[in-house]
Amino acid sequence: MDGGGGAERPVVAAHNGVSGVAGGVVVQAGSIAGGVVVTTAARRWWGSAGREASGVDEWTEGLAQGELTLRRREEAQRRVHDPVALPVRWHAAAAEVTDHWANIRRLPAGAVTGPLVVAGRIEQLGEVYRRVPSGRLVILGPAGAGKTVLAGRLALDLLAARQPGQPVPVIVSVGSWNPATTPLNTWLAERIGRDHPGLAVPAGQGGPSRSAAVIEAGRVLPILDGFDEIDPWLHRAALRGLNADPDVPVVITSRVVEYTAAVRDVAVLTAAAVVELDDLTLEDLADYLPRTAAGHRTGTWDPVLRRLRAQPHATGPALVRQVLANPLMVFLARTTYGDNSANDPAELLDTHRFATAQVLQDHLLAAFIPAIYQSDRPGGARRWSADRAHRYLTYLAHHLHRAGTRDVAWWQLRDTIPRRDRTLVFAVLDGLVIGLGFGLVLALTVGVVFAYGLVPGVTTGLAHGLVFGLAATLASGLTVALTAFFTTSLHGRPGCPSRRLVTALGTGLVVGPATSLTLGLMLALAHTVVVDLVHVFAVNIEFVFTVGLAVGLPAGLASGLIGLRAAGPRPTRTRLQLRGRVRCLVGRFVIGFGFGGAVVLAVGYGFAPAVGFGLAAAVAFGLEAPVSAADVVSAAESLARDRRNTIRKVLAVGLPVGLGFGLAGTFAAGILAAVVVGFVSVRVTSAWIYWLVLVRGWLPLTDRLPWRVKDFLTDACLRGVLRQTGAVYQFRHARLQDHLTGGP
Repeated sequence: MDGGGGAERPVVAAHNGVSGVAGGVVVQAGSIAGGVVVTTAARRWWGSAGREASGVDEWTEGLAQGELTLRRREEAQRRVHDPVALPVRWHAAAAEVTDHWANIRRLPAGAVTGPLVVAGRIEQLGEVYRRVPSGRLVILGPAGAGKTVLAGRLALDLLAARQPGQPVPVIVSVGSWNPATTPLNTWLAERIGRDHPGLAVPAGQGGPSRSAAVIEAGRVLPILDGFDEIDPWLHRAALRGLNADPDVPVVITSRVVEYTAAVRDVAVLTAAAVVELDDLTLEDLADYLPRTAAGHRTGTWDPVLRRLRAQPHATGPALVRQVLANPLMVFLARTTYGDNSANDPAELLDTHRFATAQVLQDHLLAAFIPAIYQSDRPGGARRWSADRAHRYLTYLAHHLHRAGTRDVAWWQLRDTIPRRDRTLVFAVLDGLVIGLGFGLVLALTVGVVFAYGLVPGVTTGLAHGLVFGLAATLASGLTVALTAFFTTSLHGRPGCPSRRLVTALGTGLVVGPATSLTLGLMLALAHTVVVDLVHVFAVNIEFVFTVGLAVGLPAGLASGLIGLRAAGPRPTRTRLQLRGRVRCLVGRFVIGFGFGGAVVLAVGYGFAPAVGFGLAAAVAFGLEAPVSAADVVSAAESLARDRRNTIRKVLAVGLPVGLGFGLAGTFAAGILAAVVVGFVSVRVTSAWIYWLVLVRGWLPLTDRLPWRVKDFLTDACLRGVLRQTGAVYQFRHARLQDHLTGGP
């Protein structure tokens, strides 16, 4: 089979530094400086090497199950087998981009050998890969040639033949990797953890993540999809890193021009066989396209195919053959003119409308979204017109272009809104929540203190609450707006992290107390107007400075530190579980108690609230437990989990703190503390809060996305416009995304 005397590479598992591995080991590529401590969950307190190996084995099998689920789902979304898979073929690439065959075969010095037979078609890809002793393969082809589909098919073939303990093929879109700043293993571990949350947690107390442990154990075969999407100036660093350890198997897909330029600039990928995809033939089109039209439209492609055969050199047929030699264009054509569409594919032969191949390609790209949204998808109702869907998808495409990524992550959609707009929205929200909290509490307390009867007391209390609430709302909104504005403006400037830290802290120390004193003064004046113009004002002046300094200093510090967060919160995963978490619970309680003690000493409430802070920290952050490694998170499930986790944290943080303040002070103080602390805890840490306010609220309000954003994204996946890759969405193809942004 190999055509050159080399034995077929056996399918065995191995660790770093051992050649002849089928599934492959971690792409180390000189990317991890120093040793990596592989610690499993069984060694949190103590453990053995046997337990460590058992943990890695369990996580590896979970990863294999999860990847199998992902790859099957993605192949279904791409309609690869609807009605049949296109017969994608390839041949051995030019010698200038391929290493010596002796290196690929792993032969000793002086051995003479010929090339391997690496040509084949889509159903033979797994077999071809197993012929390559080095386990290093590069798949080249133009945009839309089917490289990503082939990568998925390779992963499925290897997973189907995989035995327990062997490496797991994992596909990652490599365009967001920066090899100059981030080691590949670190980046790869984060990507795996994003799609498999059970592997994102530490393998042991203070150790690396489970995904990092699995990678270090040589249980991952990275399939790096889209090498050409890495910034060109980083290609040199990427190839040099991958060549640092030529014994490490890896699969890469790339466009031909970009990879060839990188090889000329640096060197070939050591020990890697390289294949290049072939164009589809007229026979391939004649076999495939008629099968995509149903019912009375079965023969809709016949006139076009006859013209292509009869006049192969005429301008119209030649352009159509040139364009439809690309699998992506064939998919767009079958969507636009097949699938029960009323459009006539004969118009593709019109040279007045389509004078060049580029114009014809642009037409197919532009016609795709109107065609896909012109009718109800099977099993669902049409909720969005083609025009609105096009506008929403264009907005997403522009966001991805600005962010330099292909991933539509729900927790990053907030970043489509300018920072100052986000600041304004949350300033209003913070002011309303805190102000209404003050107002409700004062409505209760003042109604009791000044009550001379049920009705007068309630009336007086509501009056006080209304005045105080409006004052607090205005002051709180101003506080958050000013602080966020200043910290945001500062973060837009380049500079060293230490200088940014000092600046943010200084801003917080100045703005926090000043605005808090303003809040106290406004409350004092409001209270004076309603109660006693002279006596209460004198008392409240003392209250102004006491509360202003006690609350303003920590609030200012917190605001300054929070302002350093260039990116907002990411999704979180929590499972309440006591077993094995006692030590962590105690640690979190001590931290919370210490923080709470500092706060209550400042306001003179005693230590009952400190206990509440300790309990809040223990419950909210000490009872987190990992989910299964095989638990693949879709974007919808990731969002739902973060929502559930947010609600849990509000209750876990607010109730203990509120109880502590209520026992030490008054019922009203407990309510206020519960509301404020609970809100602040999720305001800072919850990605779902940002999604709810900005993505579900502000963006639809400004007509940039639909009100039912999640349903729209899910529907786009079912229609084949988007695809799900773990917890994120991507456009079906980069060319579609680029077309929507006006790119090439």
